[in-house]
Amino acid sequence: MIGVLSDTHRNRRAVEKAFQLFQHFQVTTVFCLGDLCSDVADFDIEYDMAVYCVAGNMDYSSPYPAQAVHEVDGIRFLLTHGHTLDVRYTHQNLLEEAKASQCQAALYGHTHVPFNSMENGILVLNPGSASEPRGHSRPAAAMIETRRGELTAQVYWLDDPLPPNNV
Repeated sequence: MIGVLSDTHRNRRAVEKAFQLFQHFQVTTVFCLGDLCSDVADFDIEYDMAVYCVAGNMDYSSPYPAQAVHEVDGIRFLLTHGHTLDVRYTHQNLLEEAKASQCQAALYGHTHVPFNSMENGILVLNPGSASEPRGHSRPAAAMIETRRGELTAQVYWLDDPLPPNNV
């Protein structure tokens, strides 16, 4: 199980809630999609999860790349904050980058609005913002399950009680 969060914007409580959700579902890998990567520092140790980050437009002087590809269970994931790919306006650049990188999933943030859809055979997922939701959404994070080479993703509201763990 993979946890995905983005746009925490210095809200440690929001990060804590996301990691509690991830722990509840026995997540082993977390993808942080920027703004702000420093917010997740030490959570990997506290929760014993591998955390991979990409820098967002607010991650000034970040040691993290703007974009990365990670493979989990034989599935390739494109990680990006999305600001350099104009995700506010279109998924076209995101999809082209995912295809060029031979990825089955394209994960992005930046808009603060959750999005979860299959587009041209690629999972396109935005977990929304853990701390500053927009577009009538709520604080959110997402989880991805990889079973037998198949992907399923779900966005969870962080202000809801923890759901049953029979995903």
